[in-house]
Amino acid sequence: MKIKKYCAYALIASLSLTLTGCDSSSKKDKADKETKKTVVQKDEEVEIARNQGVDLKEGDVAVDVNFDDDKTDGFTTYINGGKAKLFGEDGKLVVDITSCGSKDYANQAYWDGFFLCKGAVYTYSFDISSDIDRQVEYRLQMNGGDYHAYKGEKIKVGKDVTHFETEFTMEEDSDPAPRLVFNMGLMEDMKEDPGAHKIYIDNVKLVVKDASNAQVMEGLPIYNKVAINEVGYLPNDKKTVFVQSKTDTKFEVIDRETNKSIFEDKLPEAVFDPATDEWIQLGDFSQLTTPGSYIVKSESGESYPFEITDGIYDNLYKDTVLMLYSQRCGMDVNVESVPEFSHKACHMDKATVYESDETKDVTGGWHDAGDYGRYVVAGAKTVADLFLTYEDCNADSDELGIPESKNGIPDILDEAKYELDFFFKMQDEKTGGVYHKVTCANFPETVMPTEEKDPLILAPISDAATGAFAAVMAKASVIYKEYDEAYATKCLEAAKKAWDYLKDKDKYSGFYNPKDIVTGEYRDGIAEDEVYWAAVELNIAADMKIDLSKYLTDRVSVNLGWADIGGYAMYDLIEADIKGSDVAKEKFFTQIDLLKDKASKDMYNITLDGKYPWGSNMSVANAGMLFRMAARITGDKEYDVLAKEQLDYLLGANVMSYCFVTGYGELSPKHPHHRPSQVAGKTIPGMLVGGPNDAKEDPYAKAVLYTEQEARCYADSDQSFSTNEITVYWNSPLIYLLASSMK
Repeated sequence: MKIKKYCAYALIASLSLTLTGCDSSSKKDKADKETKKTVVQKDEEVEIARNQGVDLKEGDVAVDVNFDDDKTDGFTTYINGGKAKLFGEDGKLVVDITSCGSKDYANQAYWDGFFLCKGAVYTYSFDISSDIDRQVEYRLQMNGGDYHAYKGEKIKVGKDVTHFETEFTMEEDSDPAPRLVFNMGLMEDMKEDPGAHKIYIDNVKLVVKDASNAQVMEGLPIYNKVAINEVGYLPNDKKTVFVQSKTDTKFEVIDRETNKSIFEDKLPEAVFDPATDEWIQLGDFSQLTTPGSYIVKSESGESYPFEITDGIYDNLYKDTVLMLYSQRCGMDVNVESVPEFSHKACHMDKATVYESDETKDVTGGWHDAGDYGRYVVAGAKTVADLFLTYEDCNADSDELGIPESKNGIPDILDEAKYELDFFFKMQDEKTGGVYHKVTCANFPETVMPTEEKDPLILAPISDAATGAFAAVMAKASVIYKEYDEAYATKCLEAAKKAWDYLKDKDKYSGFYNPKDIVTGEYRDGIAEDEVYWAAVELNIAADMKIDLSKYLTDRVSVNLGWADIGGYAMYDLIEADIKGSDVAKEKFFTQIDLLKDKASKDMYNITLDGKYPWGSNMSVANAGMLFRMAARITGDKEYDVLAKEQLDYLLGANVMSYCFVTGYGELSPKHPHHRPSQVAGKTIPGMLVGGPNDAKEDPYAKAVLYTEQEARCYADSDQSFSTNEITVYWNSPLIYLLASSMK
């Protein structure tokens, strides 16, 4: 595989493409101990075509900001314990500081939108002054990872305008999306906060002085034109190959052991796919059921290797569940597969209720994503997916390798219980309402969870969190009754208490971050779906005879996202076949028909309709879950096929031939936006990344994906949080899909 030669604006510096071999296992009877196949793990470096010279020349201007329009001209603040605001005035950028906080970067003004090219020599300059004598730190730095500076120092400034100028050579790999920073927090030489003052910045300029040694190191990969599910297939699965070609005539399947063609067929006429800007031909090799290791070839190229065998998803399923264990907070975590992920109990201090002096023990639960926040609405979706995996897929293994394994309770329920135990602590004892989240005021640096030391804050109670809490607790009271009746009773009591908080409200409100908390908001402007879900689950669990028609409004949609969550309620209501199920069933299958129609029009059989939102892989996985639900309700196997096609997409049957799960497939993410992975310099297997995001909602994605079609808007970089982060609630629908595909 070669790498495209891009102009400097399309550099990718940290996109290290390492190939990892498929991992698979055979599955015995559930009572037996799992056995693993011996698999050769590959670790080959992808061949890279290096561009030794770029269209960069002496005098090129990378940054030139002068504020003559009395605006901030793209500068933005990052506040971490300080207090400051930006505005333009008298042709300068004014940083109005009222508190310096406790860190040197407590007040930060930054600017994105330029690149730094390896080997180039730059001149960086700016004018600066301050109402008081103090230090300011300038930095040209990485915008992600450990945020280290390529060039930076602390300089003294005062009332007289200082013209600062420095020269530096970019010694590290080219960076397509660095950040230009001024840190104006509490510096080492400050004995105390100096109080309110202003800093004035002007004429910020970065110019190429010498481009003779500038070079592009790495770029976007030229993706395989022949795509398949890289993890592989069960013998009787539908098997489709996707060929990017307008003129190929046939494809063949090659046995890797004998290097002989064992299956061949014609390719149909190509169809143009606007989302990928490609002509696509589909080939069906479902007739091939013989276990083995294969590749698919056509005139345009060949696929990555894959296997056909029983138990093909067993190891992957196990790793996706163990990913949740690795995200646990508040206990010693031992990750055997990657010891660098192990850590002692973290976030053990009490959290302060927002805008009060009250403190509360909220230890436990899962770190939600690439940072260390814990969120009820996100956790509730994850728990709901685990419950359905247990109910629908007979996922009762007690030997997955978590601390609770072999205790007589299915591991998937033990893992869900760890989050539920945290949920109990998030409920307000007086009102029954549930706090939306617990985080620090700001995102952590790139550190392990034990190193996040900032005070924990309990964000305000929200109707969305309270409704989601009530729903999963009510369902938990049914599920755990078989294993622990006292615990089941506790869950039901908590659910009823949350319902008491909600039931008499005339209007339900969502959640928005308080102004001084900048961690993940999980904004939810519509809470009716969570309330409806709670009502449904309480009727099922306790026959409370709540009038569901009061809560099933047009604002309740048939989705399985953390924000639009009505699909869980409708599915459980249909399965329970109690009052209200007919209305729910009609609405449910209206959505299923819509998804089915979208899949029929997409060349890769997914339901995104050519639109790739943040977390598009979750949307694909959720659609797969909905199709499985439809199959269970109707018995129609066509829905099972549609569900499996969503899984195929996630595991490599897409326009990039990317297996979006870490550690699996030939081409998979190596650099997720996930702090433990960034600290360790490696990742654990079994994490599903967010995937293509056509809005390109981070500076790195904007810099490197600006020419890419919607379906290719993905970058394997820890700087690309909008395409390459991980979350527990992206893994959980994948867990369900895998478990339902292991038959």
